Amino acid sequence: MNARLKLSDSLNLIKSFKTSGTITPSSKVLIKTLLAPIDFTSARCLIELGPGTGCVTRSILKRMHPDCILICFEVNGDFIDQLEALQDPRLRVVNACASSIRSILDDLDVEEVDHIVSSLPLALIDNEVVKKILESVRSNLRAGGCFLQFQYSLSNYAELKPIFKSVKLDFTFRNMPPAFVYECTK
Repeated sequence: MNARLKLSDSLNLIKSFKTSGTITPSSKVLIKTLLAPIDFTSARCLIELGPGTGCVTRSILKRMHPDCILICFEVNGDFIDQLEALQDPRLRVVNACASSIRSILDDLDVEEVDHIVSSLPLALIDNEVVKKILESVRSNLRAGGCFLQFQYSLSNYAELKPIFKSVKLDFTFRNMPPAFVYECTK
């Protein structure tokens, strides 16, 4: 990724801080840590919540099986345009809240999801909406599927433990700002 693209992405993220929750794109180290639990050879349906400018999206698409689909939930119209510009036939970009996973899956005739990757700034979202999102995530994951979430604080850690069978925590300093990564298994 060149410096011009990074500056452009950062300017878009700053402008959209309320929905992106960050001012810089995720680092390669954070993305590698976030995506490490996914078996891309067997996954056939992945969801990304809050893809923003698409730095995680591009990494997922590079690793995905040709028969896999990636459904991205994004509420910011500027980011939707950037995601659609990726022009990958496996990518479905929807302008919808993450709490509406089931209705979008029904529209696409998808029963369940292998893994859900999230960059949503949960700490900036209303608590009731966060609860709806997490329930939607849990109820649409296949048995053994993972919910992978990164955050810049531990403020939502306690909310994840009663919802998922297992919650593992990782951390990387090699991101700006440093980030926590949750691996939640259904």
